[in-house]
Amino acid sequence: MKFSTGPASRESALLVAETPHAHVTHPDWLETSAFDGADLVLTPVERPDGFVPNLVLTSVASTAPLTDAAAAAVRAAGAQHDGAYMIAVDLWHPSPDESPARGRRIIFAYPGDDGRDVVVAKWVWATGSHHVHLSASCVPSQWTGYSPVFDGIAAHLALTTDPAETAEAAARAGDAPLDAVVTARVGNPIESLDDIPAPAFASAAPRLSPDALQAVLTGTARSRIGAAHGVLARRDRGTASAHELRDAGWIDDDGRLTRDGSAAGAALAAKRHIATVQARRGDRAALLIAYAGPRGVLVLHDPALSEDVGGPADTASRHAVVLDPDHMPVFVAAWLGVTPGWPVSEPDEQIAADELAAHIGATDGAVEPWTEVLIRGDDGDLYDVVSPSRGWLRIGAPVDGIHPLRAEPTAVVFDRLALLSTRALA
Repeated sequence: MKFSTGPASRESALLVAETPHAHVTHPDWLETSAFDGADLVLTPVERPDGFVPNLVLTSVASTAPLTDAAAAAVRAAGAQHDGAYMIAVDLWHPSPDESPARGRRIIFAYPGDDGRDVVVAKWVWATGSHHVHLSASCVPSQWTGYSPVFDGIAAHLALTTDPAETAEAAARAGDAPLDAVVTARVGNPIESLDDIPAPAFASAAPRLSPDALQAVLTGTARSRIGAAHGVLARRDRGTASAHELRDAGWIDDDGRLTRDGSAAGAALAAKRHIATVQARRGDRAALLIAYAGPRGVLVLHDPALSEDVGGPADTASRHAVVLDPDHMPVFVAAWLGVTPGWPVSEPDEQIAADELAAHIGATDGAVEPWTEVLIRGDDGDLYDVVSPSRGWLRIGAPVDGIHPLRAEPTAVVFDRLALLSTRALA
């Protein structure tokens, strides 16, 4: 048995922590500690600055089946964390056999301190007598390093109950509403995700023109006594660009850059483009561009496709906002409208290029409208489409005009976005 060492730099030994309902195998750079209400808590021996990643194992007596346990865990996320945003719900079944998945993995995020988010991966099992939860938490910039460790621990977790009882709890329907289509396709009860709200996104940041952004960039390199963050060049003062920047709060009445204006200018000056995200559906398209700077990530974006723009799009200017790197992945996920869906595909699915184009360009309701999404960065591209009835779908390169097609877990989409946060802090 091997684990990814994740953020640890040395070879790891494996330890086993025994609790009444599960035995947890973990690398020795995680240590156990006691916490009221928890069966087990794991944290790094060498704690990083800032947020400390952690895993918490809990259990509650219940004879309800897995579908009910998972539905309750989804509801609890919103009840326990204000502003919780549900990103993914996946079947969890590391075994290669064809039996029903023994668990669920739920991924959500909630607002933390100082403009950062906290990401939680929660695994849920039903044993016939108890519901067992393993919750792993970190900030997005830690996700790339820690999530393989979290997954490894969950994959090797051994429930102490009779495996037959766990299998029976996974195969039995309860009170939770079921997804009829996925239940029929998989062959065992799968709870509905219809009650999970779509992310609410509203473009609140001011719109700035290219000339205004250039004025900020030029002013960042200039200084004047009493101007801690730079000052607009004389030629830019009193112009339409200056009015835009003052209304946005990026300069004061004397043309001096504010903290926000300086952070944006520093990101432009750093020339560290970390992502371009494109979305297209029907006759609308939207673009988001992100630049990493020493004091945050500057994000320039069009209104999301979910927003009613009320007329022709203004392509000469974009909303401009400086974000903490640990808020950027959730911000972009909400802008794209990432919502959990069951990643279930038929074997060898495919779609003709003209049929794909018809779905993406659909405007009359005769064909289901799909959203085309491209996330582009130095670490490669992610190209998916989003179907209202199927969720996220990965589109492969065409062969003779035919694209391979498979369901994409939304957890994979978040993995790609979290990687941008890590790169922004590199």
